[in-house]
Amino acid sequence: MGHSAAGRQPSAVLKNLLFLASLLALGFAFFAPARNNPFWHSGDYEYLLQALRIDGDWRQIFARAPHQTFQPLVNLVFYVEFLLFDVNPTGYYAFNVVVHAVNAFLVYFLVLTLLRDRTIAIVSGVLFALAVGNYGKAVMVVSGVGDLVITMLTLLTMIFYARNELAERGQAWTRNFVLCMLFFALSLLSKATSFSLLGCMLAFNLFFREQTGRRLFDSNFTIIAVAAFAVLVLKLALLPSFPGASDFVISWTVPKNVAAYLVRMVFPIQYSALVTHSGGAVQFIYQLATEIRILIFFCIVSYSVFGFVFGNRVIRFFIVWTYITVAPFCFFRWPVDWLNIRYLYLVSVGFVMILASATVLGSRLLAHHRFRRFVPYAIPLAFALLSQFVVLKLDGNYEFKANSPRLDTVKAEFRAARAERR
Repeated sequence: MGHSAAGRQPSAVLKNLLFLASLLALGFAFFAPARNNPFWHSGDYEYLLQALRIDGDWRQIFARAPHQTFQPLVNLVFYVEFLLFDVNPTGYYAFNVVVHAVNAFLVYFLVLTLLRDRTIAIVSGVLFALAVGNYGKAVMVVSGVGDLVITMLTLLTMIFYARNELAERGQAWTRNFVLCMLFFALSLLSKATSFSLLGCMLAFNLFFREQTGRRLFDSNFTIIAVAAFAVLVLKLALLPSFPGASDFVISWTVPKNVAAYLVRMVFPIQYSALVTHSGGAVQFIYQLATEIRILIFFCIVSYSVFGFVFGNRVIRFFIVWTYITVAPFCFFRWPVDWLNIRYLYLVSVGFVMILASATVLGSRLLAHHRFRRFVPYAIPLAFALLSQFVVLKLDGNYEFKANSPRLDTVKAEFRAARAERR
C-alpha cells in the first residue's frame, strides 16, 4: 500500500506542473497584445522613480510615495524588476503575466483544497487565467504588480490556513501554519488588505466548522488577528498619514459602490473613449447599459441568496469571499481610478469559482446527453471571449495613452532623476 501511495504522489505533482505550464502558455497567449506596450500609466513612472531612489539608498524600500500605502515588499519586487529589465517594459509585462499565471494555479489549488473536485478547480484556474471577472487590467499595467503580489500572498495564506485547519485539525506551529503566518506577514508588507484576509479566515471557520471541529474564533485565528492589529497600531504610530485617508467615506454610497463593482465583473462596459470609439454594436449595448446593470444586479443578488441557501459550503464561502474582498475598495473614493475594474483582480477569485461550479455541475446534470452536456460551458466561453475583447480594446487604448501629454511631467522627472544617478 505504501508503494502504491508513493507511486501516486509523483503523478499528482507531474499533473500539477503540467497544468501550471499550461496556464503559463495560456497567459502569454491571452495577453500577447500587451507584450509590446510601453509604460503608459503615471504609476509606472512613479515606481521607476522609487526604484531609482532605492538604488541610491536601500532604506527607500520602506519609504512611502504619495500614491502608495506602506508596501516595502512591492517596492522590493519592483526594484528587482528594475535591476533585471531597466527601462525595457517588455520584461515588466512578461513578469506580470508569469505572476498572473501562478495566481491562476493557486486559484485552482485553493478550490481543489476546499472542494476536492479537480474539474471545478481546473475550470476555475483557467477562467482566472483568462481574466474573467477582472478583464486583465492589473496585468496590463506595469504598476499593477502590487495587485498581483497581494493576490498571490492572499491565496497562499488561505491555502495553508485551510490545509492546516482541515488536515492538521488546527494544530499550532505545524508546517502549514508556519507557512500561513509567513505569507500573512508578507501580506502586511504589501497592500493594506490584511483585514479582508481575516474576514476570509472567519468565513472559512464558519462554513467549515463541521469538518475542522474548531470554534469560529479559534486559537490560530486569534494569533493571526492579534498580529494584524499589532502591525496596524505600529503603522499608525510610525507613519505620519495614510494616502487616501481624506477620501474615506461611510455613507449610503458604500452599498451602492459594492453593487457597482459586482456588476462590473459581469458587465465591464462603462463610459470611456473605448465606448465612444468602438463599433455600433458596442455603442448600442451601452445605450441600454443602465437597464442591463439593474438586471445584472438583481441576478447577482438572487444567485447570492440562492447559492447561500442551497449551495454547498464551498460555494457559500466563495460568495462571502466576493463580498468581503470587494468591500475595502468601496470605502474610498480615489480621485482618478474610481470604480476601476483593476481592483476586481482579487475579488474575481470568488466569481470564477462560482461560475465554474455552476458550469460543471450543470454539465453533470446533462451527463447522459451526448452533446447537450457541453451547453453549460457556453457561458464561461462567452465570458472568456468578452474578456479577450476587453483586453484588445484596452491594449489599443493604453498604446494611445502612452503618448498622452499628461505623462510629459512625470516622464521628464524620471529622465532627470536617471541622468542625475548616472
